[in-house]
Amino acid sequence: MTTKTAKYNVAMVAAITAAASAAEAKGEKLNAASALEILSDPAFDGSDVSQRGVIAKIRSMNLPYAKAEKVTKSGEPVMTKEVMADQIATALGLSDLKSLAKAEKDDLRTLLNVVHEIVGFQTDKAVNG
Repeated sequence: MTTKTAKYNVAMVAAITAAASAAEAKGEKLNAASALEILSDPAFDGSDVSQRGVIAKIRSMNLPYAKAEKVTKSGEPVMTKEVMADQIATALGLSDLKSLAKAEKDDLRTLLNVVHEIVGFQTDKAVNG
């Protein structure tokens, strides 16, 4: 009979819990950068735990974790076609343009930027993503 050894020892779990407490004291959640910081703790020396492994452990411990927001190559938040269609409808004072979401994304982006310029309606910035 083989015994299974834990990948995370008591010191590692304590380091993760301490980081979560420190983040919570600041009103923040753990994130990918915190996971890297946790890995620099001496408790993780010589272990084969990766950043993704620490993130998985954080989530399995049900600690608060802020997932990284997806962004485009230009650094803007990713916007779905449905959101663009909704913003166009709102800017034009219409209740719904769901079928517009079936258009090509580049065409929707162009239309949304033009509508923002003409109507003067701004959500945050012109749409790049």
